[in-house]
Amino acid sequence: MVACSDKSPSGQIKSMHKRVDAVERQVEVLYNQDFNFLIEEYQALDTTIARTKDIGNEMWLLQAYLQQFETQRDVILENAEFSRKQLTDLQNDYESHRFDEAVTEKYIREEEKELRIMEAQVKYFQEKFDEQKAVVKQLRKE
Repeated sequence: MVACSDKSPSGQIKSMHKRVDAVERQVEVLYNQDFNFLIEEYQALDTTIARTKDIGNEMWLLQAYLQQFETQRDVILENAEFSRKQLTDLQNDYESHRFDEAVTEKYIREEEKELRIMEAQVKYFQEKFDEQKAVVKQLRKE
């Protein structure tokens, strides 16, 4: 029964797999919804409001976040795929008794650090995109 609990290495690894899956889903949602929406809004603003008002700073910032996400999206997804492989290998090594619990816990801590970085990146882009959606909405009102 201990092997199935979330406190056991197997339980921790299983939980971390779910978190990697969540990171991948969140990145795809960011891309398919927020990123694409903001691209369309950027293009619309560029052909309308930007021609009559000085919104260069707002446009520059929006473009910078979009470019940053476009670059980081692939990196985050590659890191998620690598993390998934590492976790699967770690699970197999633990279950086949190649690694004892102490060694497994060490590797779990290392993977936890990487996973937290990915989760923070997703949170960062979600916050920035939410901020930019608010800016776009405000610009459209003016």
